[in-house]
Amino acid sequence: MRISDVSPKLRPYLVKSEEYPNCYALAPPPTPRLLPTDQAVVQDVAEAMQALERLRTATKLLPNVDMVTRTLARREAVQSSQIEGTQTQLHELFEYEATQSSEGLPADATVTERYVEALDLGLGELRNAGTREALTTKLVKAMHATLMKGAPEFVRPAEYRDTQAWIGNGRIEDATFVPAPPDRIAEGMDELAASMLRYEPRDDEQWKLQIVGQIAIAHAQFETIHPFADGNGRTGRLLMPLILAADGYPPLYLSGRLLRLRRAYYDSLASVQVQANWVPWLRLLSQAVVEACDGAISIATDLDKIRDEWQTRLSELRADATAHRLPAFLLGHPVVSANQLAEAFNISFVAANRAIEQLVARNILKEPKQRRNRVFHASAILERLEAS
Repeated sequence: MRISDVSPKLRPYLVKSEEYPNCYALAPPPTPRLLPTDQAVVQDVAEAMQALERLRTATKLLPNVDMVTRTLARREAVQSSQIEGTQTQLHELFEYEATQSSEGLPADATVTERYVEALDLGLGELRNAGTREALTTKLVKAMHATLMKGAPEFVRPAEYRDTQAWIGNGRIEDATFVPAPPDRIAEGMDELAASMLRYEPRDDEQWKLQIVGQIAIAHAQFETIHPFADGNGRTGRLLMPLILAADGYPPLYLSGRLLRLRRAYYDSLASVQVQANWVPWLRLLSQAVVEACDGAISIATDLDKIRDEWQTRLSELRADATAHRLPAFLLGHPVVSANQLAEAFNISFVAANRAIEQLVARNILKEPKQRRNRVFHASAILERLEAS
């Protein structure tokens, strides 16, 4: 990272790296509190805010929202992890959850599952606290520890890195970006948490920063600090649905568009980090919010139609048949095993297996071939999730 490549606005924050005396790193600049006044940004953010309100309204009207949200969270885990290079597909994550066995699945299935665990940890802390005050560096470290369980020792789960990092292949001298030296990380993270994770308008500020701007700034500032030795991308992407949930919005998952536009995603963050140019990132993120909101509404609506159609197929069964309880359950668990159903519904294995057979007979569930652990797919749901 050459000094000439760094915006004059950011050069005051360049410091020499103790480990590499001939190289400069960027000490965290203050977290921005305002958006650029670029007209395109203003328009995109306004459209994203409208989309969030559409999602909030739709969520209140749709049944089975908890199950649909559960499924979308797993989809987010897969897509966010794929940005980092994992290979696990959505149905494979559901298979892992249904069987609690990774046998026959990609080696990184457990990595993807840990993303789900970290997200659940964060959302649980928010529910327990009932306030955005739960968004602390302690929680960020706890989520990182969950994400990085089983990682090599150098990763230091839940601890900030103690060595200089850089972005780019090869030598630090050729890096596209050199983030904070270790001794500046804690200060930068504390400032980020106070300023943006637990955002509150200040008396000397004329305008409140809209929630879309808050999640965009929080994520980019986190990636600029780059506090951990590994797992920064996934941890940073977890912050966005948590901030939204803390402000009363349904959890919204943005990694689908970021995965499809991975190069533009990385480039727009680099533009923030090196050039202090927030416009590309704010526009990309705002457009991702619109796409994710409309996509979530469409998926939720379609899944509810699928559930209704399945209930019709089961209508001739006795009213007390366990099979009637499965369509709603499948919205959140589109891959199931008999043992999983027996535990979920507190019924015998025999009763669970009978219910599965009844759904298989009506083409609601299908048993995939060549699976060591016997599972059944609700193919209509999986195909709908993979179509978006």
